[in-house]
Amino acid sequence: LGQLNTARNLIDGIAKDYIRMIKYGDSLYRCKQLKRAALGRMCTLMKKMKASLGYLEQVRQHLSRLPDIDPTTRTLLITGYPNVGKSSFINKISRADVEVQNYAFTTKSLFVGHFDFHYHRWQVIDTPGILDHPLEDRNTIEMQAITALAHLNACILFFIDISEECGYTIAQQVSLYHNIKPLFSNKPTCIVCNKVDLKKPEDVEPDDQNLIQTMLVDKKTKLYPMSNATEEGINEVKKNACT
Repeated sequence: LGQLNTARNLIDGIAKDYIRMIKYGDSLYRCKQLKRAALGRMCTLMKKMKASLGYLEQVRQHLSRLPDIDPTTRTLLITGYPNVGKSSFINKISRADVEVQNYAFTTKSLFVGHFDFHYHRWQVIDTPGILDHPLEDRNTIEMQAITALAHLNACILFFIDISEECGYTIAQQVSLYHNIKPLFSNKPTCIVCNKVDLKKPEDVEPDDQNLIQTMLVDKKTKLYPMSNATEEGINEVKKNACT
């Protein structure tokens, strides 16, 4: 953009110079020649901007593919480890159609769905899965979720797979929560214990239950059991997150 701004100023200068010369042209032919020379210099200058224009076109195409997120709309933001049921949940409660597969990082970008609750429009954002490692080691896909958590005013739904079918232990999932909690410390948070159809909360090991309880220190944080497969608890999670 800086290079294009410089080119614009140079073209304006060329135009002023040649307009001044055209005013004193002694014939129509001379004026046409001056006009042709001015346009030639302008075209040569713009050809030098080919690389910059090509880059800006790539940026424009990328921005056009980004989801339309309204920061003023009531928002639910879903986060957690990969493959814990985030995309299945957004498909259940909204009009979104997010790809669901039984492997990690199926979701590679932010997906936005919409639904109505008590005559109000809500947007629900499905974020890519996050792994528990330092910020500088996170990839581009994970950084989209980190940015959304930090900057969007939303109710946070942190998903835990208590069956550990996702490939990550409860201890790892709790550790991730405490790692990213500072990003949304002042926002209402729901801990969603998903996949209770595979493992009941009361069947979770006592040590893991104690770890989960450490996530509920904040009064704004609530815990809800749920299952996407049987739809158990989905309406309760949706209702409490929206009120």
